[in-house]
Amino acid sequence: MISQSPPWPTSEDVAHFEEYGWVTSPQLIPEELLDEAVEATEAYYLGERDHQLPIQGGFLDWRPEHGEGLRLNDYVSLQSETFLKLISWPDIGRAAAALIGAEKVRLFHDQLITKPPVSSGINTTIGWHTDKSYWQTCSSKRMLTAWIPLQDSPEDSGPLAVVDGSHKWEGTDWMTTFVLQDFAAIESQLGRAINARPIALRRGQISFHHARTIHGSYPNRGDQFRTALTVHLQDDENRYQRVMDSNGRLKVHVNDVLCRKNANGDPDYSDPSICPTLWPI
Repeated sequence: MISQSPPWPTSEDVAHFEEYGWVTSPQLIPEELLDEAVEATEAYYLGERDHQLPIQGGFLDWRPEHGEGLRLNDYVSLQSETFLKLISWPDIGRAAAALIGAEKVRLFHDQLITKPPVSSGINTTIGWHTDKSYWQTCSSKRMLTAWIPLQDSPEDSGPLAVVDGSHKWEGTDWMTTFVLQDFAAIESQLGRAINARPIALRRGQISFHHARTIHGSYPNRGDQFRTALTVHLQDDENRYQRVMDSNGRLKVHVNDVLCRKNANGDPDYSDPSICPTLWPI
């Protein structure tokens, strides 16, 4: 039987998260779960699914025929029981709830990301962005992301890099710049320099960052593929809100299509089949 880690975070860790917009854990994820996730990753890339999403497109879904490059796959925990088992590990949801002061934490969505090394001739830089800029239909200001590497992720592997305290900055809601690699252009629009801190993690550790924290990553300059699972989390008070873009069109997140509708006809972000509760369990 897998044993759970001692309670984490401490009050000092919560204070660090509130001040800097990110924090790293000790080794919380058991080796057994990570080994299973590595096997599930290979199976997933070969096309194996335990469940099919109710939609056929509109989400990131790398497949071998797409060629080598940055591999991005959305909603893997809704398609693989092994990934669901990993993100449901109680220490993840419990820690997230403690960091944001929430009674309950639900999944919002997740993404499997694999970076090939640059020796393969592929640039795997991820542009500076905020998660909240993609989640403008969410009412919550407390959402956060858990970044879970499936192997040791030293600095040269291109791990998550964060900008200290940027979750407190105003005027970052335009930063849907995941694929934009011109950092100078982003700095110019922000009107300030970006000083990013790469977060090296050992296998079993997790980093958590606030939804408004600016983050991205540098290329994988190591000699191994770097795979991580990003788990986007919502507090129990999060609700769908209608937001229009600059052209007067309703903004849409993929969850708006996947989730059941409430009595008003709006997406229900508490739909247990799409956004299961991860804490308490």
